Amino acid sequence: MKISDNGLALLRQFEGCRLTAYKCPAGVWTIGYGHTGTVDGVKIGKGMKITKDKATELLRSDCARFEAHVSKYVGYQWNQNEFDALVSFTYNVGSIAQLTANGKRSRAEIAGAMLRYNKAGGKVLAGLTRRRQAERELFLTPCRTATTPDREEEFEMTLKTLKRGSKGDPVRGLQRLLKGYGYSVSADGDFGPATERALKDFQETHKLADDGVAGEKTFGEMLGVG
Repeated sequence: MKISDNGLALLRQFEGCRLTAYKCPAGVWTIGYGHTGTVDGVKIGKGMKITKDKATELLRSDCARFEAHVSKYVGYQWNQNEFDALVSFTYNVGSIAQLTANGKRSRAEIAGAMLRYNKAGGKVLAGLTRRRQAERELFLTPCRTATTPDREEEFEMTLKTLKRGSKGDPVRGLQRLLKGYGYSVSADGDFGPATERALKDFQETHKLADDGVAGEKTFGEMLGVG
């Protein structure tokens, strides 16, 4: 099983993307969406630059080991949303062994335990709190379709003309992105007044046309691909 583009969008949102190599707080050279080690066989170091396409390629490659880790817990038979949420969680935390109590916890217990992983150095971090809430929301969202796009572009194309009155899974994707930015909206798939208000606020904050329509520029800003 592989993470869907919906899950990748969530992961990208919280990881952030830097196209020029930098040293993380631990002193490790890093680039893209938290990628370390090498790029095309070249060790990451000062001055290295990559494109957004390469950053996405590296992200997909890095996800492979986390996909394999989550897939080991075969007894749960994860649906796509559960799997996506757990790959994002593992990309950040490293494992779901403790989260699942080595496969002994129920789904409800796992969802409840997710919110505890919001600390670094013993301190609660707002960014981690938002991430855990978004991952938990996705984990608990029922899968209504079996479609999992193979290409990132397909996901982005489905989210280019959402506005008040729109409904369905694309709206849920938008709402989860807004929640990731700290807006209080429900991922219910219904583009109503609350979603419109949150979207307009996001657009105004990010110096976009605050028309309440989720178009290409708005999603580009949200997903870091603009």
